[in-house]
Amino acid sequence: MKPTKTTIIAYEKAPFVQIRQTLQSERAYETHAHTTLSIGFMVEGETSFQTPSGAFLLQQGALAVIPPLMQHACNPLAHQARSYVMVYFEPAFCARLQSHLFHQPTTELLALKNPLIYHQELYEEFVTLIDALICGYEPLHVKALEQWLERFLWLYTQNVLPTTPAPTLQSIAHFLTQRLDETPSLQDLAKRFSYNPYVLLRHFKKAYGTTPKRYALQLKIELAKKLLQEGMPASLCAHYCGFVDQSHFQRFFKRHTALTPKEYHVNFVQ
Repeated sequence: MKPTKTTIIAYEKAPFVQIRQTLQSERAYETHAHTTLSIGFMVEGETSFQTPSGAFLLQQGALAVIPPLMQHACNPLAHQARSYVMVYFEPAFCARLQSHLFHQPTTELLALKNPLIYHQELYEEFVTLIDALICGYEPLHVKALEQWLERFLWLYTQNVLPTTPAPTLQSIAHFLTQRLDETPSLQDLAKRFSYNPYVLLRHFKKAYGTTPKRYALQLKIELAKKLLQEGMPASLCAHYCGFVDQSHFQRFFKRHTALTPKEYHVNFVQ
């Protein structure tokens, strides 16, 4: 069996997109979420794609669509190696495209249809463009990807205004975003925002799809990715993101990305 290889690619001149290519991997993920709109496809093999809507078998020919903050996991079947590509799009960029397409001003990404997309022409064009960008940055390929994304959003946006969490829940989410160097307990949050802790937990989970603790952890992992991309040492990154120690940081980072912080840093290309 070929060794596992992961490459993470970003482009300074196209900050709205990032690509992750993983080849011959048997690594599994813990259920997690991204802050981006993520679209993935299989290169070889198949994988179990688990979402709040159910579990699906993801194979070549289909696109997996993962909206921002949607809890999901894509894991191998019975230790079978699989190869896949995930493409991460900045939500604000996508929302601007939707605003233009639907003449509906919004700063939040409008809801999308279907966790799996079967559209042969769209699929083949996407795979061809991403393969080309993995080989190297070309302005024409980036422009073509923007046009592809516009077409995708035109076809698969539900075109309804996103539901907005209650102001207090938004304040809690904002507080967690601003305090990534610590992890306030549910009781601390409830006291700060005058909430019954169990009601807070239920309402927050309904609004954001996860608990405040896991929401904060996901934000920490996303921040850690950015810091590692910028070259920050893992030990300093762990401290900056509020993890107890480097081993604690490494354990959670790998459970969410299937890579150690060092592997993520080494395999990042810009």
